[in-house]
Amino acid sequence: MTTDLFFMLHLLDAMPNLRLTGDLSHYVVGREFWYPISAEDDAMMQRIINNCWGFHGRVASREQIQLQISFPQNQHWVEVFMDWWRRGFVQWRQKANQDDTLTFLCELGPPEYAMTGADGYELSDRWQESLTMKDQIRGLWQSVTQQ
Repeated sequence: MTTDLFFMLHLLDAMPNLRLTGDLSHYVVGREFWYPISAEDDAMMQRIINNCWGFHGRVASREQIQLQISFPQNQHWVEVFMDWWRRGFVQWRQKANQDDTLTFLCELGPPEYAMTGADGYELSDRWQESLTMKDQIRGLWQSVTQQ
């Protein structure tokens, strides 16, 4: 029930201090967000991000829950998610206590979650993409903490 954007926004209206683990990809697919992201969609996502105390790392498009982050045609979606995660890290730092821990899980699942070719195999090396995402997120975190 928490993968539906409108339901989550109504839930946050009722429980404004609810702590979320943000798997933002579900909202992009569920609401079939267009690229570029509209100001209205971005504002709804920001409401979710504001309540996130952790994140699941996966990049989606309006058609696919889990894109290959290494493919050039997906880079605009990677940039969207990196911006959302950056904003999430910034707002988390503003509300977290000194000893709190932010979790970020590189959540790149196996087939059938990942796209596969006609042979049934994944279109990319998901392990390598997880390692790439880990490095990108660590770099993002460092840039946020050095501000």
